Amino acid sequence: MAYEQQPYRRFEDDDILYKNKFDTLPKILAIILLIVVLLLIVGSIYGFSLRKSRGQAYRMADPSPEKVINLSKKKSSKLAAYNSIGQMRPVTKPEDASDAGTLLIVSPWFSYPEGDIQLFEEIAQKDRLIKTIISNYFMSYTKSDLISKGEKKIKEELRDQINDQLVLGKINSVYFDQYIFFDAQK
Repeated sequence: MAYEQQPYRRFEDDDILYKNKFDTLPKILAIILLIVVLLLIVGSIYGFSLRKSRGQAYRMADPSPEKVINLSKKKSSKLAAYNSIGQMRPVTKPEDASDAGTLLIVSPWFSYPEGDIQLFEEIAQKDRLIKTIISNYFMSYTKSDLISKGEKKIKEELRDQINDQLVLGKINSVYFDQYIFFDAQK
């Protein structure tokens, strides 16, 4: 048997073999990372577009009293906020005879001209009357009536009804911190 001599192997040859095997790994990881980033971008775009289409079911929150006051400082007519009404829980008019109405949680507050101390005092004195006006308003409509009216129209009607009871001035706007319907589980 003849002894065949193996060719001399250099370590540089091993590096070439391993380099070819592991050279594709960073490329594969980069492709996977690119796919994940693209999925996140496409998913975000889809989610935002879906939220806009469902926007009718969700209420846009009113600005806070502080924000309304700060925005009014930039204009010529400065406003103050009366937010001592608190949270109210009127029950809407029943849809039909078997229904008991829908619980509505509402936290109204008003804007009025800043520095109008007489109006502030009148609103504070008529606090109970204002709560009664708001409760009676919501109790005279069904949930579907209120939803079809829209929040903007409800605020305008409430403002007008409250202003009818005020003598020393008028409130500018009605806002809701909360405006949530609670349906009973059947």
